[in-house]
Amino acid sequence: MAAQAPQAPQAIPVLILKEGTSRTVGREARRSNIYAARVIAEALASSLGPRGMDKLLVDSFGNATITGDGATILKEMDVQHPAAKMLVDVAKAQDDEVGDGTTTVVVLAGQLLANASELLDEEIHPTLVTEGFEKALEESLKAIDNVAETVDPLNKEILRKVAITSLSSKAVAEYKEFLADLVVEAALQVVEEKDGKYEVKLDDIKVEKKKGESIEETELIKGIVLDKEVVHPSMPRKITDAKIALLNTPLEVEKPEWSAKINVTNPEQLRMFLEQEAMMLKKMVDKIA
Repeated sequence: MAAQAPQAPQAIPVLILKEGTSRTVGREARRSNIYAARVIAEALASSLGPRGMDKLLVDSFGNATITGDGATILKEMDVQHPAAKMLVDVAKAQDDEVGDGTTTVVVLAGQLLANASELLDEEIHPTLVTEGFEKALEESLKAIDNVAETVDPLNKEILRKVAITSLSSKAVAEYKEFLADLVVEAALQVVEEKDGKYEVKLDDIKVEKKKGESIEETELIKGIVLDKEVVHPSMPRKITDAKIALLNTPLEVEKPEWSAKINVTNPEQLRMFLEQEAMMLKKMVDKIA
């Protein structure tokens, strides 16, 4: 009787990636990444500069947005390519850190990639291209330092010009001079000097949006705005020279830690109970009034 060798178990394919996913490596992957990033840059290029044009963006719900702001355009774009998403992240970081220049940074990155693509086509190693960019960055920073001018950070006129420049590319460009005055005044209210450097605490500036006739109704309030409705309709809507109490505990009658049950047999008992609770609350108010 002949012995039979055990059969090897059949291999079961395991899908790690989604079906239809393609994998590219080497030059093809590099070329694909550069192309995707350049497409994003070219889409924003026409919005750059004083003659930049606005874009009409329509989302999947049919909502239309007209803007020339790079950060807004990229936010509304449905970007799928990983390399293109990296460029969008660069623009987002620029917007979070500086608040402006998103279109410039994307267009500049796109042109650098276009130049790099030409060098790669000439068989120049990617490492050498990267080193060249790093040296160019060092020289660029030196050139910027040479042409930079030292200004007084508390000079309102200089700050106003900077604000106007940034607002010129926004949807509110029509009101840039009016808003620039408010922005500068607000920034100077929360600026602090530490070791010869000035720090603006942006977290201390709160922007509250309200419907109005126009943007020119915008006003700067040097204080605190609590966007809350009155607790009771009988409360006054306006108080002059009011005293304000900041409490870190609720102003209410504390409930007992244990379960309690009150048996009320007639309306008079209920009235007395509610009056006693109101009296306890009034005593608390009288102590701080």
